Amino acid sequence: MVAFRLRRVAFTVLVIVTLTLLPDIERAIFAQDPTETEPKVIEVVARRFEFEPSTIEVTEGERVRLLVRSADGPHGVEIKQFKVKKGVPRAKPGDEPVTIEFVAATAGSFPILCSEYCGKGHNDMKGTLVVQAKPKGANEKRFWKSRPYPVRPSQFGLR
Repeated sequence: MVAFRLRRVAFTVLVIVTLTLLPDIERAIFAQDPTETEPKVIEVVARRFEFEPSTIEVTEGERVRLLVRSADGPHGVEIKQFKVKKGVPRAKPGDEPVTIEFVAATAGSFPILCSEYCGKGHNDMKGTLVVQAKPKGANEKRFWKSRPYPVRPSQFGLR
């Protein structure tokens, strides 16, 4: 009789621990890895003394690919929060744009700076990267909530 009760208690503890950890296990299994999704591609033109578009909006956790061209002389793109810093050479016909990829891992508003001196208005050449916070629960598949029937304690011999 004691062994039966002991097994029943052990099983009950196991079920409770499993159900408690289930959301974390699901998140680890079903959450999308940002490196597996296609990046958001944004074309940017750098010219004296502005970036076009001046404001770039993305979502937290999203992969971003900036395709940057210079409309006049040499420029640079720097976003310190995401350790992005790349030079953009003087534009020549037929040149490919400079590709900059990163993951917008932190929500907030971050300055985009020109990292190459480009003239008297260089310090005024700024843009803004706006990273919107990801809604809670976004891109999470809730397997246990999508079951066609509820799990009842009686299914496990519990009262």
